Amino acid sequence: MGTKNNRFSLVLALKMGFVLSLVLFLTGCEYLKSLTESRYRKRIGGEPTSEKDIVNWKEKLALEEAEIEEMEKRIRKLVQKSNQSAALSWKIARAYMRAGSADVGVRFYEEALNESIPNAKQGGFEIHSYESALPFFEKAVQTGKLDKQLLYETAVAYANASKDMGWEPTRRSRAIGLFKQLSKLDKDDTRFPFQLALIYFDSSLKDEAWNGNLANGYEEVDIAFSLLDQILRKEPYNVPTRFAKANFLYQIGKSSLAYEEYTRIKSILEQMKANGNIREPLEENSSYKNVIKNLNTLGAQNKSN
Repeated sequence: MGTKNNRFSLVLALKMGFVLSLVLFLTGCEYLKSLTESRYRKRIGGEPTSEKDIVNWKEKLALEEAEIEEMEKRIRKLVQKSNQSAALSWKIARAYMRAGSADVGVRFYEEALNESIPNAKQGGFEIHSYESALPFFEKAVQTGKLDKQLLYETAVAYANASKDMGWEPTRRSRAIGLFKQLSKLDKDDTRFPFQLALIYFDSSLKDEAWNGNLANGYEEVDIAFSLLDQILRKEPYNVPTRFAKANFLYQIGKSSLAYEEYTRIKSILEQMKANGNIREPLEENSSYKNVIKNLNTLGAQNKSN
């Protein structure tokens, strides 16, 4: 009897222990859940939001998105207007450049040496329209897409404007800076080192005056030759670069070397004619006529010396 009661007490105790453990487990889960929710609310801030709050926020979001979309439309229109303005500025700048008789290609050097327009003169220099072009080029640069050709033409305008003023330092520096930037942007485009060479050489000459003051020169002839030689290593048949080098050599008194360079140019042009790259007869080709004239002039000078 005592044994039976003892067994009953043991079973009851085990059952009670299981129930108590289950209660404790459930209580522990509730506690963990409560603790987790508390920490979550603490982390995101505040109590759980109501449905009304969510509705209000959605309405506000819709309004803001509509405002953003409208703003984007306005921005696109403004960008379009800005591009149109930049294009107009570029057109005006080009018109001024044409009025100044500047071809933005490789003719810059020969025109600077040989041609002039009967505009107002100051201190022996021709005053063209290059200076008037500068603010419009700057507007085009600032408000439009940074186009390589735009930057190139802007640099040429600054170079021409500087030369018109006896190689005025600020404009000269701006031109050099732009051409250097372009050279980094496109290392294969030889227009940029070519124009740099023209600036360095021409601005190093000391026999030009502005408003009665003799220009000191920048002493950068060696840089100019170095740039031309860099181009010719890449493009040995680059005729404008060879013309520039021959002209440079002649101007610094190296007539024999200039004659040799003109002789190379003559051979290159004759080879180009043989290859079909020159269509007209050589006697009608302006470059060939120019090289023959220069060779005759130098030949006569060498004989007299």
